[in-house]
Amino acid sequence: EPTNHLSIGAVLWLTRELTTNPAWEERILVVVSHDRFFLDAVCGDVLHVSGAAKRLSQTHGSYSTWAKRRAEQQKAFARTVELRRAEIAELKAYAGHGFKYGGSSASINKMSMKAKQAEKLEEADAADADEFAALNEDVELPLHLKAGGAFDGFLIQLRNVGFGYPSMPTPLFEGAEMSIESSSRIVLLGENGNGKSTLVKLMTGALDPTSGEVKRNAQCRVAIVNQHHAD
Repeated sequence: EPTNHLSIGAVLWLTRELTTNPAWEERILVVVSHDRFFLDAVCGDVLHVSGAAKRLSQTHGSYSTWAKRRAEQQKAFARTVELRRAEIAELKAYAGHGFKYGGSSASINKMSMKAKQAEKLEEADAADADEFAALNEDVELPLHLKAGGAFDGFLIQLRNVGFGYPSMPTPLFEGAEMSIESSSRIVLLGENGNGKSTLVKLMTGALDPTSGEVKRNAQCRVAIVNQHHAD
């Protein structure tokens, strides 16, 4: 599981190493990763572990190839289930509409036949329940982030901010200038140890700068969600 805590530069180096170094050509490599670009570059087969079906399945090709096939399977299976359940409902409606009113023996026989057909389809639907669950266990869930509205002006401002830990001979960084507004979408890039997390802590108020000033809009609430949010 190599990519969880590697910097972008380290992931790029590892990708190049595994795809170009002849030493890896005759070796079997098994990786677990959440980086689909890394998987596409490195892997030629996908082993999918289904928790719902308790099954391991293999697909030849890249992760993108597997994901495309998976989406097609999900769509086709969902359509099959939808049509089958619609047919079950129609058969049950036909089978049950006339019994309480009586009817000819031919009509009653036909209704009984429709009821049996519905039962068979229900058995098939139940038999496919595990497969349906397995195909839908990794469907992306809808995520709706709600905000209290937009603010005029800045949310957070960094003015000539510097910071250094007491144990460091020199500051981690100096002269940081930044203004964050409601429409800002910012990604922090840098090698491990360069101060990305420290900068976020300065923004949220978890740390105080050793120089400069961090201003926060008094009307907004700042929070952090990290990769270990459950902790």
